[in-house]
Amino acid sequence: MSEPVGEGEPPEPPEPSQRPEPSGASASEPASAGRLDAAERAELARLRTEVAELKAGRRTPGHTARAVGAVVLIVLGCLLAPLAVVAAWSGGQIADADRYVDTVAPLAESPAVQNAVADRVTTEIVDRLDVPKLVDEALNALEGRGLPAQLGDRLNGLSGPLENALTSFIRDKALDFVKSDTFETLWVRANRQAHTQLNAVLSGQGSKVLKTEGTTVSLDLGPVITEVKQRLVARGLGAAGAIPEIHPTFEVFDSPALVKAQRWYQILGALRWVLPVLSLILITAGVYTARGHRRALIAAALGVVGAMLLLALALLAGRAYFLDAVAVRGLNTAAAGAMYDALITFLRSTLRMVAVVALVVGAGAFLTGRSAAAVRTRETLSAGLARLRGRDHGSRWVYDHRRLLRTGLVLVAILVFFFWNYPTGLVVLLITLLVLLALAVVEALARPPDG
Repeated sequence: MSEPVGEGEPPEPPEPSQRPEPSGASASEPASAGRLDAAERAELARLRTEVAELKAGRRTPGHTARAVGAVVLIVLGCLLAPLAVVAAWSGGQIADADRYVDTVAPLAESPAVQNAVADRVTTEIVDRLDVPKLVDEALNALEGRGLPAQLGDRLNGLSGPLENALTSFIRDKALDFVKSDTFETLWVRANRQAHTQLNAVLSGQGSKVLKTEGTTVSLDLGPVITEVKQRLVARGLGAAGAIPEIHPTFEVFDSPALVKAQRWYQILGALRWVLPVLSLILITAGVYTARGHRRALIAAALGVVGAMLLLALALLAGRAYFLDAVAVRGLNTAAAGAMYDALITFLRSTLRMVAVVALVVGAGAFLTGRSAAAVRTRETLSAGLARLRGRDHGSRWVYDHRRLLRTGLVLVAILVFFFWNYPTGLVVLLITLLVLLALAVVEALARPPDG
Protein backbone atom coordinates (compact mmCIF):
# COMPACT_ATOMS: atom_id res chain seq x y z
CA MET A 1 0.00 0.00 0.00
CA SER A 2 1.36 3.45 -0.89
CA GLU A 3 1.84 6.04 1.81
CA PRO A 4 -0.55 9.01 1.89
CA VAL A 5 0.69 12.30 0.65
CA GLY A 6 0.81 15.19 3.06
CA GLU A 7 -1.32 18.26 2.61
CA GLY A 8 1.56 20.61 1.83
CA GLU A 9 3.54 18.11 -0.16
CA PRO A 10 3.24 18.38 -3.96
CA PRO A 11 2.22 15.18 -5.77
CA GLU A 12 4.87 13.19 -7.62
CA PRO A 13 4.98 13.67 -11.41
CA PRO A 14 3.25 10.86 -13.32
CA GLU A 15 5.24 8.21 -15.21
CA PRO A 16 6.06 9.03 -18.82
CA SER A 17 3.46 6.53 -20.03
CA GLN A 18 0.80 8.11 -17.80
CA ARG A 19 1.41 11.73 -18.76
CA PRO A 20 -1.56 13.36 -20.49
CA GLU A 21 -1.31 13.93 -24.25
CA PRO A 22 -0.99 17.50 -25.41
CA SER A 23 -4.20 18.93 -26.77
CA GLY A 24 -4.62 18.77 -30.55
CA ALA A 25 -2.08 15.98 -31.09
CA SER A 26 -1.72 12.36 -30.12
CA ALA A 27 1.21 10.99 -28.14
CA SER A 28 2.56 9.17 -31.15
CA GLU A 29 2.51 12.27 -33.35
CA PRO A 30 6.00 13.56 -34.14
CA ALA A 31 7.16 16.89 -32.82
CA SER A 32 7.19 18.27 -36.31
CA ALA A 33 3.46 17.60 -36.74
CA GLY A 34 2.72 21.22 -35.99
CA ARG A 35 4.05 22.04 -39.45
CA LEU A 36 1.51 19.76 -41.18
CA ASP A 37 -1.41 21.33 -42.98
CA ALA A 38 -5.00 20.10 -42.75
CA ALA A 39 -4.72 17.72 -45.69
CA GLU A 40 -1.55 16.16 -44.35
CA ARG A 41 -3.12 15.73 -40.91
CA ALA A 42 -6.12 14.01 -42.49
CA GLU A 43 -3.83 11.69 -44.43
CA LEU A 44 -1.87 10.95 -41.26
CA ALA A 45 -5.07 10.07 -39.43
CA ARG A 46 -6.17 7.79 -42.28
CA LEU A 47 -2.85 5.98 -42.28
CA ARG A 48 -3.01 5.49 -38.52
CA THR A 49 -6.49 4.03 -38.83
CA GLU A 50 -5.36 1.67 -41.58
CA VAL A 51 -2.33 0.56 -39.57
CA ALA A 52 -4.54 -0.08 -36.55
CA GLU A 53 -6.90 -2.18 -38.66
CA LEU A 54 -4.01 -4.19 -40.03
CA LYS A 55 -2.64 -4.82 -36.55
CA ALA A 56 -6.04 -5.88 -35.30
CA GLY A 57 -6.52 -8.21 -38.25
CA ARG A 58 -9.83 -6.64 -39.15
CA ARG A 59 -9.41 -6.73 -42.94
CA THR A 60 -12.83 -7.38 -44.38
CA PRO A 61 -13.40 -9.94 -47.17
CA GLY A 62 -14.42 -7.08 -49.44
CA HIS A 63 -11.05 -5.39 -49.00
CA THR A 64 -9.22 -8.62 -49.78
CA ALA A 65 -11.28 -9.25 -52.93
CA ARG A 66 -10.65 -5.69 -54.06
CA ALA A 67 -6.90 -6.03 -53.59
CA VAL A 68 -6.81 -9.38 -55.41
CA GLY A 69 -8.89 -7.97 -58.28
CA ALA A 70 -6.56 -4.99 -58.65
CA VAL A 71 -3.51 -7.25 -58.77
CA VAL A 72 -5.10 -9.52 -61.38
CA LEU A 73 -6.09 -6.60 -63.61
CA ILE A 74 -2.65 -4.98 -63.44
CA VAL A 75 -0.84 -8.27 -64.09
CA LEU A 76 -3.04 -9.04 -67.11
CA GLY A 77 -2.47 -5.54 -68.49
CA CYS A 78 1.31 -5.87 -68.08
CA LEU A 79 1.30 -9.31 -69.74
CA LEU A 80 -0.61 -7.92 -72.72
CA ALA A 81 1.78 -4.97 -73.10
CA PRO A 82 4.50 -6.92 -75.03
CA LEU A 83 1.88 -8.43 -77.35
CA ALA A 84 0.44 -4.96 -77.91
CA VAL A 85 3.88 -3.63 -78.90
CA VAL A 86 4.45 -6.54 -81.30
CA ALA A 87 0.97 -6.09 -82.79
CA ALA A 88 1.59 -2.38 -83.38
CA TRP A 89 4.91 -3.24 -85.05
CA SER A 90 3.44 -5.95 -87.28
CA GLY A 91 0.83 -3.54 -88.60
CA GLY A 92 2.72 -0.25 -88.70
CA GLN A 93 5.93 -1.69 -90.13
CA ILE A 94 4.21 -2.88 -93.32
CA ALA A 95 1.28 -0.47 -93.66
CA ASP A 96 3.49 2.63 -93.65
CA ALA A 97 5.53 2.66 -96.87
CA ASP A 98 7.84 5.44 -95.68
CA ARG A 99 8.55 3.62 -92.43
CA TYR A 100 9.22 0.37 -94.29
CA VAL A 101 11.62 2.05 -96.73
CA ASP A 102 13.40 3.88 -93.90
CA THR A 103 13.85 0.54 -92.15
CA VAL A 104 15.25 -1.51 -95.05
CA ALA A 105 17.13 1.26 -96.91
CA PRO A 106 20.24 1.04 -94.65
CA LEU A 107 20.64 -2.60 -95.68
CA ALA A 108 21.98 -1.39 -99.03
CA GLU A 109 25.03 -0.08 -97.14
CA SER A 110 25.47 -3.12 -94.91
CA PRO A 111 28.81 -4.86 -95.72
CA ALA A 112 27.30 -8.24 -94.87
CA VAL A 113 24.44 -7.78 -97.33
CA GLN A 114 26.70 -6.27 -99.99
CA ASN A 115 29.15 -9.18 -99.82
CA ALA A 116 26.36 -11.77 -99.83
CA VAL A 117 24.71 -10.22 -102.90
CA ALA A 118 28.05 -9.83 -104.71
CA ASP A 119 28.95 -13.48 -104.05
CA ARG A 120 25.60 -14.72 -105.31
CA VAL A 121 25.75 -12.55 -108.45
CA THR A 122 29.34 -13.65 -109.15
CA THR A 123 28.42 -17.33 -108.89
CA GLU A 124 25.53 -16.93 -111.32
CA ILE A 125 27.57 -15.00 -113.90
CA VAL A 126 30.59 -17.34 -113.68
CA ASP A 127 28.32 -20.35 -114.16
CA ARG A 128 26.59 -18.78 -117.18
CA LEU A 129 29.89 -17.66 -118.75
CA ASP A 130 31.57 -21.07 -118.27
CA VAL A 131 34.85 -19.38 -117.28
CA PRO A 132 37.05 -22.52 -117.82
CA LYS A 133 35.79 -22.82 -121.38
CA LEU A 134 36.30 -19.11 -121.96
CA VAL A 135 39.94 -19.33 -120.81
CA ASP A 136 40.60 -22.39 -122.99
CA GLU A 137 39.21 -20.62 -126.05
CA ALA A 138 41.43 -17.61 -125.37
CA LEU A 139 44.55 -19.83 -125.06
CA ASN A 140 43.67 -21.77 -128.20
CA ALA A 141 43.29 -18.51 -130.07
CA LEU A 142 46.77 -17.44 -128.98
CA GLU A 143 48.26 -20.80 -130.03
CA GLY A 144 46.55 -20.47 -133.39
CA ARG A 145 48.53 -17.34 -134.07
CA GLY A 146 51.76 -19.30 -134.36
CA LEU A 147 53.07 -19.22 -130.80
CA PRO A 148 55.88 -21.67 -130.07
CA ALA A 149 54.68 -24.97 -128.63
CA GLN A 150 56.78 -24.48 -125.47
CA LEU A 151 55.11 -21.11 -124.82
CA GLY A 152 51.70 -22.65 -125.48
CA ASP A 153 52.32 -25.33 -122.84
CA ARG A 154 53.27 -22.66 -120.35
CA LEU A 155 50.09 -20.73 -121.10
CA ASN A 156 48.03 -23.88 -120.59
CA GLY A 157 49.61 -24.19 -117.16
CA LEU A 158 48.27 -20.75 -116.34
CA SER A 159 44.66 -21.69 -117.04
CA GLY A 160 43.86 -22.13 -113.34
CA PRO A 161 45.25 -18.74 -112.23
CA LEU A 162 43.55 -17.11 -115.22
CA GLU A 163 40.21 -18.59 -114.20
CA ASN A 164 40.68 -17.28 -110.67
CA ALA A 165 41.70 -13.88 -111.98
CA LEU A 166 38.63 -13.67 -114.22
CA THR A 167 36.36 -14.76 -111.37
CA SER A 168 37.92 -12.12 -109.11
CA PHE A 169 37.44 -9.52 -111.84
CA ILE A 170 33.73 -10.38 -112.10
CA ARG A 171 33.37 -10.36 -108.32
CA ASP A 172 35.07 -6.96 -108.04
CA LYS A 173 32.69 -5.47 -110.60
CA ALA A 174 29.70 -6.97 -108.83
CA LEU A 175 30.89 -5.59 -105.49
CA ASP A 176 31.59 -2.19 -107.05
CA PHE A 177 28.00 -2.09 -108.25
CA VAL A 178 26.38 -3.08 -104.93
CA LYS A 179 28.49 -0.39 -103.24
CA SER A 180 27.42 2.28 -105.73
CA ASP A 181 24.67 4.86 -105.40
CA THR A 182 22.95 3.15 -108.32
CA PHE A 183 22.44 -0.02 -106.31
CA GLU A 184 21.20 1.98 -103.32
CA THR A 185 18.72 3.82 -105.54
CA LEU A 186 17.60 0.54 -107.10
CA TRP A 187 17.24 -1.00 -103.65
CA VAL A 188 15.15 1.89 -102.30
CA ARG A 189 12.96 2.07 -105.41
CA ALA A 190 12.32 -1.65 -105.40
CA ASN A 191 11.42 -1.67 -101.72
CA ARG A 192 9.15 1.35 -102.06
CA GLN A 193 7.30 -0.30 -104.92
CA ALA A 194 7.13 -3.57 -103.02
CA HIS A 195 6.58 -2.41 -99.44
CA THR A 196 3.54 -4.67 -99.17
CA GLN A 197 5.50 -7.78 -100.18
CA LEU A 198 6.65 -8.63 -96.69
CA ASN A 199 3.01 -8.76 -95.75
CA ALA A 200 2.50 -11.12 -98.68
CA VAL A 201 5.31 -13.35 -97.44
CA LEU A 202 4.03 -13.48 -93.87
CA SER A 203 0.53 -14.18 -95.11
CA GLY A 204 1.90 -16.99 -97.31
CA GLN A 205 0.79 -15.38 -100.58
CA GLY A 206 4.20 -14.46 -102.02
CA SER A 207 4.89 -11.98 -104.83
CA LYS A 208 6.88 -11.56 -108.01
CA VAL A 209 10.01 -10.21 -106.36
CA LEU A 210 9.83 -11.47 -102.80
CA LYS A 211 8.79 -15.10 -103.05
CA THR A 212 7.79 -17.73 -100.54
CA GLU A 213 7.94 -21.42 -101.31
CA GLY A 214 7.17 -23.68 -98.40
CA THR A 215 9.40 -22.36 -95.64
CA THR A 216 11.80 -20.32 -97.82
CA VAL A 217 11.82 -16.56 -98.42
CA SER A 218 13.98 -15.34 -101.33
CA LEU A 219 14.78 -12.12 -103.19
CA ASP A 220 14.90 -11.92 -107.00
CA LEU A 221 18.40 -10.85 -108.17
CA GLY A 222 17.50 -10.46 -111.84
CA PRO A 223 17.69 -6.63 -111.91
CA VAL A 224 21.04 -6.67 -110.11
CA ILE A 225 22.58 -9.18 -112.55
CA THR A 226 21.36 -7.11 -115.51
CA GLU A 227 23.20 -4.05 -114.17
CA VAL A 228 26.40 -6.04 -113.46
CA LYS A 229 26.32 -7.55 -116.98
CA GLN A 230 26.25 -4.09 -118.51
CA ARG A 231 29.24 -3.02 -116.41
CA LEU A 232 31.22 -6.10 -117.41
CA VAL A 233 30.58 -5.44 -121.10
CA ALA A 234 31.63 -1.81 -120.63
CA ARG A 235 34.90 -3.04 -119.06
CA GLY A 236 35.73 -5.20 -122.08
CA LEU A 237 34.21 -8.57 -121.14
CA GLY A 238 31.95 -8.77 -124.18
CA ALA A 239 31.05 -12.41 -123.50
CA ALA A 240 28.92 -11.23 -120.56
CA GLY A 241 26.51 -9.66 -123.02
CA ALA A 242 25.57 -13.13 -124.27
CA ILE A 243 24.23 -14.15 -120.87
CA PRO A 244 20.45 -14.48 -121.22
CA GLU A 245 18.02 -12.79 -118.86
CA ILE A 246 18.04 -14.80 -115.66
CA HIS A 247 16.26 -14.44 -112.33
CA PRO A 248 18.21 -16.31 -109.65
CA THR A 249 17.04 -15.95 -106.08
CA PHE A 250 18.88 -14.87 -102.98
CA GLU A 251 17.55 -16.83 -100.01
CA VAL A 252 16.81 -14.51 -97.13
CA PHE A 253 15.17 -16.96 -94.75
CA ASP A 254 14.60 -20.70 -94.74
CA SER A 255 13.03 -22.18 -91.64
CA PRO A 256 9.93 -24.17 -90.63
CA ALA A 257 9.25 -21.36 -88.12
CA LEU A 258 7.96 -19.26 -91.04
CA VAL A 259 4.61 -21.05 -90.86
CA LYS A 260 4.26 -20.13 -87.19
CA ALA A 261 5.29 -16.58 -87.96
CA GLN A 262 2.60 -16.36 -90.63
CA ARG A 263 -0.08 -17.47 -88.15
CA TRP A 264 1.06 -15.03 -85.46
CA TYR A 265 1.30 -12.21 -87.97
CA GLN A 266 -2.30 -12.73 -89.06
CA ILE A 267 -3.54 -12.85 -85.46
CA LEU A 268 -1.56 -9.82 -84.27
CA GLY A 269 -2.40 -7.88 -87.41
CA ALA A 270 -6.11 -8.33 -86.67
CA LEU A 271 -5.62 -7.24 -83.05
CA ARG A 272 -3.08 -4.44 -83.53
CA TRP A 273 -5.54 -1.81 -82.25
CA VAL A 274 -7.38 -4.00 -79.75
CA LEU A 275 -4.38 -5.20 -77.73
CA PRO A 276 -2.88 -1.77 -76.86
CA VAL A 277 -6.27 -0.39 -75.84
CA LEU A 278 -7.15 -3.50 -73.83
CA SER A 279 -3.80 -3.44 -72.04
CA LEU A 280 -4.26 0.22 -71.08
CA ILE A 281 -7.84 -0.39 -69.93
CA LEU A 282 -6.84 -3.32 -67.72
CA ILE A 283 -4.00 -1.38 -66.08
CA THR A 284 -6.22 1.67 -65.54
CA ALA A 285 -8.98 -0.48 -64.05
CA GLY A 286 -6.48 -2.18 -61.75
CA VAL A 287 -5.12 1.14 -60.49
CA TYR A 288 -8.64 2.48 -59.96
CA THR A 289 -9.73 -0.68 -58.11
CA ALA A 290 -6.77 -0.66 -55.73
CA ARG A 291 -7.21 1.11 -52.39
CA GLY A 292 -3.85 2.83 -52.75
CA HIS A 293 -4.03 4.32 -56.21
CA ARG A 294 -0.57 5.83 -56.11
CA ARG A 295 1.13 2.63 -54.98
CA ALA A 296 -0.81 0.66 -57.59
CA LEU A 297 0.26 3.08 -60.33
CA ILE A 298 3.91 2.72 -59.32
CA ALA A 299 3.59 -1.08 -59.30
CA ALA A 300 1.91 -1.04 -62.73
CA ALA A 301 4.66 1.16 -64.16
CA LEU A 302 7.35 -1.19 -62.88
CA GLY A 303 5.38 -4.14 -64.25
CA VAL A 304 5.30 -2.60 -67.73
CA VAL A 305 9.05 -1.96 -67.57
CA GLY A 306 9.61 -5.59 -66.60
CA ALA A 307 7.39 -6.74 -69.48
CA MET A 308 9.43 -4.67 -71.94
CA LEU A 309 12.64 -6.22 -70.61
CA LEU A 310 11.17 -9.67 -71.18
CA LEU A 311 10.26 -8.67 -74.75
CA ALA A 312 13.84 -7.48 -75.35
CA LEU A 313 15.18 -10.82 -74.10
CA ALA A 314 12.70 -12.64 -76.34
CA LEU A 315 14.00 -10.70 -79.36
CA LEU A 316 17.57 -11.71 -78.52
CA ALA A 317 16.52 -15.35 -78.18
CA GLY A 318 14.59 -15.10 -81.45
CA ARG A 319 17.65 -13.74 -83.22
CA ALA A 320 19.78 -16.63 -82.00
CA TYR A 321 17.12 -19.14 -83.09
CA PHE A 322 16.78 -17.44 -86.46
CA LEU A 323 20.53 -17.47 -87.16
CA ASP A 324 20.80 -21.11 -86.09
CA ALA A 325 18.09 -22.02 -88.59
CA VAL A 326 19.91 -20.05 -91.29
CA ALA A 327 23.28 -21.68 -90.52
CA VAL A 328 21.84 -25.20 -90.61
CA ARG A 329 20.69 -24.60 -94.19
CA GLY A 330 24.04 -23.15 -95.27
CA LEU A 331 22.81 -19.58 -95.80
CA ASN A 332 24.73 -16.39 -95.11
CA THR A 333 24.31 -15.75 -91.37
CA ALA A 334 25.90 -12.28 -91.48
CA ALA A 335 23.41 -11.02 -94.07
CA ALA A 336 20.53 -12.75 -92.29
CA GLY A 337 21.53 -11.11 -89.01
CA ALA A 338 21.62 -7.68 -90.64
CA MET A 339 18.17 -8.22 -92.12
CA TYR A 340 16.74 -9.42 -88.81
CA ASP A 341 18.15 -6.41 -86.98
CA ALA A 342 16.79 -4.01 -89.60
CA LEU A 343 13.28 -5.45 -89.55
CA ILE A 344 12.95 -5.25 -85.75
CA THR A 345 14.48 -1.77 -85.43
CA PHE A 346 11.04 -0.18 -85.06
CA LEU A 347 10.00 -2.90 -82.60
CA ARG A 348 13.04 -2.24 -80.42
CA SER A 349 12.45 1.50 -80.59
CA THR A 350 8.81 1.06 -79.55
CA LEU A 351 9.55 -1.15 -76.56
CA ARG A 352 12.18 1.33 -75.35
CA MET A 353 9.68 4.16 -75.70
CA VAL A 354 7.03 2.26 -73.72
CA ALA A 355 9.57 1.43 -71.00
CA VAL A 356 10.66 5.08 -70.69
CA VAL A 357 7.03 6.28 -70.53
CA ALA A 358 6.33 3.76 -67.77
CA LEU A 359 9.40 4.89 -65.84
CA VAL A 360 8.38 8.56 -66.16
CA VAL A 361 4.84 7.79 -64.94
CA GLY A 362 6.14 5.70 -62.04
CA ALA A 363 8.65 8.34 -61.02
CA GLY A 364 5.99 11.05 -61.19
CA ALA A 365 3.62 9.00 -59.03
CA PHE A 366 6.35 8.41 -56.47
CA LEU A 367 7.60 12.01 -56.29
CA THR A 368 4.08 13.41 -55.87
CA GLY A 369 3.33 11.00 -53.02
CA ARG A 370 3.49 11.51 -49.27
CA SER A 371 6.43 9.24 -48.54
CA ALA A 372 9.31 10.68 -46.54
CA ALA A 373 11.66 10.57 -49.53
CA ALA A 374 9.14 12.28 -51.82
CA VAL A 375 8.36 14.99 -49.25
CA ARG A 376 12.05 15.67 -48.64
CA THR A 377 12.71 15.86 -52.37
CA ARG A 378 9.92 18.36 -52.91
CA GLU A 379 10.97 20.42 -49.90
CA THR A 380 14.56 20.53 -51.14
CA LEU A 381 13.50 21.62 -54.61
CA SER A 382 11.10 24.23 -53.23
CA ALA A 383 13.79 25.66 -50.95
CA GLY A 384 16.27 25.83 -53.81
CA LEU A 385 13.77 27.56 -56.11
CA ALA A 386 12.84 29.98 -53.33
CA ARG A 387 16.49 30.93 -52.84
CA LEU A 388 16.86 31.32 -56.59
CA ARG A 389 13.81 33.57 -56.77
CA GLY A 390 14.61 35.68 -53.71
CA ARG A 391 12.17 37.35 -51.34
CA ASP A 392 11.43 40.41 -53.48
CA HIS A 393 11.29 38.82 -56.91
CA GLY A 394 8.77 36.75 -58.78
CA SER A 395 5.22 37.20 -59.95
CA ARG A 396 2.03 37.08 -57.92
CA TRP A 397 0.08 36.31 -61.11
CA VAL A 398 2.20 33.21 -61.73
CA TYR A 399 1.65 32.17 -58.11
CA ASP A 400 -2.12 32.58 -58.38
CA HIS A 401 -2.29 30.63 -61.66
CA ARG A 402 0.43 28.09 -61.01
CA ARG A 403 -1.93 25.09 -61.09
CA LEU A 404 -3.33 26.17 -64.46
CA LEU A 405 0.19 26.65 -65.81
CA ARG A 406 1.30 23.22 -64.57
CA THR A 407 -1.73 21.55 -66.14
CA GLY A 408 -1.19 23.37 -69.43
CA LEU A 409 2.46 22.33 -69.61
CA VAL A 410 1.61 18.70 -69.00
CA LEU A 411 -1.17 18.76 -71.60
CA VAL A 412 1.14 20.32 -74.18
CA ALA A 413 3.72 17.59 -73.51
CA ILE A 414 1.06 14.90 -73.94
CA LEU A 415 -0.08 16.40 -77.25
CA VAL A 416 3.50 16.61 -78.53
CA PHE A 417 4.04 12.98 -77.60
CA PHE A 418 0.89 11.71 -79.30
CA PHE A 419 1.40 13.73 -82.50
CA TRP A 420 5.09 12.80 -82.82
CA ASN A 421 5.54 10.19 -85.55
CA TYR A 422 7.15 7.09 -84.03
CA PRO A 423 8.51 8.62 -80.80
CA THR A 424 11.53 6.88 -79.34
CA GLY A 425 12.64 6.51 -75.75
CA LEU A 426 15.04 9.42 -76.24
CA VAL A 427 12.19 11.62 -77.49
CA VAL A 428 10.11 10.77 -74.40
CA LEU A 429 13.06 11.52 -72.14
CA LEU A 430 13.71 14.88 -73.81
CA ILE A 431 10.03 15.86 -73.58
CA THR A 432 10.03 14.95 -69.89
CA LEU A 433 13.17 16.98 -69.18
CA LEU A 434 11.75 20.01 -70.99
CA VAL A 435 8.50 19.77 -69.00
CA LEU A 436 10.43 19.51 -65.73
CA LEU A 437 12.51 22.53 -66.71
CA ALA A 438 9.36 24.51 -67.56
CA LEU A 439 7.70 23.50 -64.26
CA ALA A 440 10.84 24.61 -62.40
CA VAL A 441 10.66 27.99 -64.14
CA VAL A 442 7.02 28.36 -63.08
CA GLU A 443 7.90 27.57 -59.48
CA ALA A 444 10.85 29.95 -59.57
CA LEU A 445 8.67 32.81 -60.88
CA ALA A 446 5.78 32.18 -58.48
CA ARG A 447 6.08 34.62 -55.56
CA PRO A 448 3.71 33.87 -52.68
CA PRO A 449 1.88 36.67 -50.86
CA ASP A 450 3.84 38.58 -48.25
CA GLY A 451 3.54 37.23 -44.73
